[in-house]
Formats: sequence, C-alpha cells, structure tokens
Amino acid sequence: MREAINLGHNGEATAARLAFQSLPPAKQDAVIEFLNSLQVLPPGTRCRVVDERNNCLEDEKDLADADR
Repeated sequence: MREAINLGHNGEATAARLAFQSLPPAKQDAVIEFLNSLQVLPPGTRCRVVDERNNCLEDEKDLADADR
C-alpha cells in the first residue's frame, strides 16, 4: 500500500503523495489502516454495506428506495 502511494500513478497523485509523506509515521499508519478497511464489493452486490460474509447490513427499505 505504501508503495502504491509513493509511486503516485505517473505524477497524477503528486499532491496526495507529498501530503502523505509529510505526515508523521503514526498518521501514515492510520491512513494505511483506513485504506485497508475499505471494501471492494463483488459485481452484482445489491448492498453498499456488507459484513465479512457479504451479508447486507442495510435495511430492506433502503434497498427498495435504491431500486426506484
């Protein structure tokens, strides 16, 4: 993860890289921990929030509203 941040995607993320590098190590660790917590949901997932077993954590009402 740190390598991806530091490479900066061919200069497109230079400002973000510099901001990250200016943080103290403890804050950098917190950013990495946050990024590792983000979920990439499989295609076709009907929920925006799932648990570790991909079970929906949203109310059925929220899902019905999303279909409108």
